[in-house]
Amino acid sequence: MSKIFLSILIVFFSINAFSEDTNPAESSLGSLKGFVFDSNSNQPLEYATIAMISKRDNKVINGTITDQTGFFKIKNVDFGMYNIDITFIGYKTKRLENIAIRPNDKNVDLGQITLEAAVEEIGEAVVVADRPTMTYKIDKKIINVSQQHTSASGTAVEILENIPSVTVDIEGNVSLRGSTSFTVLIDNKPTALDPSDALSQIPASAIENIEVITNPSAKFDPDGTSGIINIITKKHKLQGFNGIANLNAGMHERYGGDFLINWRKERINIFVGADFNNRNRKGRHNSENRTIYNDTTSYILSDGDFERGRQSYSVRGGFDWTLNPRNSLNFEARLGDRSSIRSNFTDYKEYTNPVTTIDLYNSEEESERGGLYYNLSLGYTHNFLKKGHQLYTLFNYRMRDFGEESLNKLFDESEILTSGQRSLESGPSQSYRAQVDYTLPLQENSKFEAGYNARIDNSEELAEMYQYNPATDVFDYMTEFMHDVSHESDIHAIYSIYSGETGKFGYQGGLRGEYTYRNITLQETGESSVIDRFDIFPSIHFSYNTEKENQVMASYSRRIQRPRGWYLEPFLTWSNAYNVRIGNPDLEPEYIDSYELSYLYKFGKNTFSTDVYYRITNNKIERTRSVYEENVFLSSYENVGKDYSLGIELMLGLDILKWWHIDLMGNIYDYKVEGELLGSDFSESSFNWNSRFNNTLRLGKTTRVQLNGMYNSPTITAQGERDGYFRTNLAVRQSFYKNKLAATLQVRDVFGTMRHSSTYEGVDFYSYSHYEPNTPFVTLTLAFKINNYKPDRKGRSNGDMDDMGGDEEF
Repeated sequence: MSKIFLSILIVFFSINAFSEDTNPAESSLGSLKGFVFDSNSNQPLEYATIAMISKRDNKVINGTITDQTGFFKIKNVDFGMYNIDITFIGYKTKRLENIAIRPNDKNVDLGQITLEAAVEEIGEAVVVADRPTMTYKIDKKIINVSQQHTSASGTAVEILENIPSVTVDIEGNVSLRGSTSFTVLIDNKPTALDPSDALSQIPASAIENIEVITNPSAKFDPDGTSGIINIITKKHKLQGFNGIANLNAGMHERYGGDFLINWRKERINIFVGADFNNRNRKGRHNSENRTIYNDTTSYILSDGDFERGRQSYSVRGGFDWTLNPRNSLNFEARLGDRSSIRSNFTDYKEYTNPVTTIDLYNSEEESERGGLYYNLSLGYTHNFLKKGHQLYTLFNYRMRDFGEESLNKLFDESEILTSGQRSLESGPSQSYRAQVDYTLPLQENSKFEAGYNARIDNSEELAEMYQYNPATDVFDYMTEFMHDVSHESDIHAIYSIYSGETGKFGYQGGLRGEYTYRNITLQETGESSVIDRFDIFPSIHFSYNTEKENQVMASYSRRIQRPRGWYLEPFLTWSNAYNVRIGNPDLEPEYIDSYELSYLYKFGKNTFSTDVYYRITNNKIERTRSVYEENVFLSSYENVGKDYSLGIELMLGLDILKWWHIDLMGNIYDYKVEGELLGSDFSESSFNWNSRFNNTLRLGKTTRVQLNGMYNSPTITAQGERDGYFRTNLAVRQSFYKNKLAATLQVRDVFGTMRHSSTYEGVDFYSYSHYEPNTPFVTLTLAFKINNYKPDRKGRSNGDMDDMGGDEEF
C-alpha cells in the first residue's frame, strides 16, 4: 500500500508545482480569440479550423484550430480588415465578415460561434440536411447514431454492425479490431454489466452518439485489448419539457419500447426514462464431434433446432444541477433486469471405432442466465476562474445479482429419460469507484492533467450440480461438484498528462501507474490465488493539421486485459453432458502494445480516412480444448504466447448526388498467433478482411431509404477457424407531422445469408458446428417526439464558457 500513497503524493506535488500562468507582455500586434460550438448539442468542437482572410487581397494570412474546449486564439496579427472562415468536417462553413484589428482595439474577442449542419433551400422551406455520419477527434471517432436507420428497432449491438473498427458475428458477439476484449462505458461511466450484456441491453433509440476509442490516453482505464466503446445516451439540453417515445414490433417474437422525458429550467435539468426489449432468434444447427480416448475413436453426429432469446428492462433517471457559476452536480441512477435463454432440441447418432453399436437418441438443453442490477453515479465539477482550470470528482456504485441455470436431458428412441444434468451458478457482485480529475492550463496552448482512480470489486459465486438418477427418477445433489468462491480486487491508479499545440502540430503525452491486489479464494479448502503488483501504462498522441483541413494523427498506448473470474477458478464445472471447464489460477494478464497512424482528407462535402494499426499482445490468453473422457470435451484457458495484428482501415464518405450518400468501409489485417499450446510449439496465421457498404437515399423532405451490405471473412484461432459470412439490411423511414412522428420499416438479412460454421481440432479431437438462423427479420418502429420547449439562448453572445460572472477563485 505504500506504493499507492507514494504515487498519490507524486501526483499532487506535481499539481502544486504548477501555478496560473501570468500574462506575457503584450505584443504591438493584435490578436483574435473565441469559442466554436455545435449549434444543436451546444458542445465544444475540437479541431475546428479558423482561417483569417485579408480583405485587401483575399488571401489566407493566418489560422489555427480549436482545442478540446472549443477555444482558439491567433496572436501576432497585423492591423487591418479581415474575413474569418470557421470550418469543421460535416458542418456548414461560417464566415464572419469585416473584422477589424486596430491599434485602439487590437485584441478582438469573437465570443461563442456556433456551427450547424448543412442546409438546402427547397422553395420557401428550409430542410436541414442529415448530420455527418462520423466526426474525428485526436483520440476517437464519434458516430452519429441518427443516421443508422437499419438499426432503429435494435440495440447498440445492431448499430455497431455499421461502424468502422467494429465487427459483430452471427451470435451478436462484438469485436473491436478483431478482439472481443474491450471496455464499454455509458456516458463516460462504467457499467454494472459485462460488455456484451451492456451493448445488448441499450435500445438503439436511446443512443445519441457512439465513441470508438482504439488508443485511449493514460486518463482512461487501460483495461481491454482493443480499446473503449463509449455509449452516449440522449439527454435534451433545451429549456422546458420535452421527450421522445419509441415502440417496435416484428417477426419471431421481437418487440420492445422505450421513452425519455426531460425537463429543464434555468440551472436544473431532470430526466427519466425506461425501456423494455424482447429479442428471439430461432434456427437449425448440426455438428460433428470426434474424440480419441484409450485407443478408441468416438463419433457424435447431431442435428436439430435452436432458440436464443433475450429479455430486458431498465429504468433510469437523474439530474444536472448548476449550483452557482463555478460549481455543478450531476446524479444518475439506473435499475434493470435482464435474462438470456438458450435452448436446443437435438437428434444424436453416436458410435465408435472399433465399431460396437450405433446409439440413436435425442436431447433437450435449456439454459438461462440473468438477474437484477443497478448503478448509481454522483459527479461534482468545480470550474476555477481561469478558463479550462477544473476539478472533477465522480463516485460510482454498481451491483448485480446474476445467476445461471442449465438443464440437459437425454432420451432414448422410446422417448424415455435415460440421463440428465442440472447445473447452477449464483452469487452477487458489487463494485465501488472513486475518481478525481484535475486540469490546469499552463501556457496558452498547453495544459497539465492529473488524477486518481480507485476500483474496488467484491463478488461471491456458488456452483452446484445435480445428476439424474434413473432408479429414483429424481436429480441427486452432487456434493463433490459444489464450490463456493470469493473474488476480491482492489485497483488504485494515478495518472498525469501534458498536452499542447505548436502551430498546426498537436501533442499529448501521458503516464499511468496502477497498483493491483487480487485474491480468489476457494472457501471449502481455503486455497487462494493472489496477485500483488504495480504496472505502468504510457500513452502518446500526435496530430498535424494542414491548411486544407486534412489531419494526420499518430498514437501509441499500452493496455492490459485481466483474466475474467471464471478463467481462474481451479475446479471442474459441467456446462452440459458433453462439456466441462476448469479455470487456471496461474493465468497471467495480457499486456498490449498498440500503435496507430491515421490520415483524414476532406474534399468538398466528402471525406476519406485511413487508419494503419499494429497491435502486439503478450501473454496471449486462449481458450483451449482437450478430451476429458469419451465424448466429453474439457475447456480451460492458457497463456499461449504472443499474437500480432497488422492492418489498415479505410472509409470513404461520398455524396454521389444531392439525395444519395454512401459510406464505404473496409478493414484488412494480417493476424498471427504463436507460442506453446498443450506442451507443443505452434504458429497460426490468417489474412482477414471485412467490408461494409452503406447507402442512404433522401427521397424528398421526409423519406429516407437505407441499404447496407456487410461481409466478414474467415478467421483463425489457436485451435481452429471460423467461416466468413455476408448479410444485407434494408430500412425505409418516413416522417410525419413536421417530424414529430416517424415510422421505420426494417428488414435484416434480406437474402437469408446470415449463417456460419466453425471448426476446432487437436491431436485427439475434431469438432465442427454449423448454425443457420431463420431470417429475414422484419420490424416496424414508431418514434414520437415531444417538442414543447423553448431554446436555451444563454451564453451565446460572449466569449466566456459560462455567462454567470464570478470574480473569485474558490
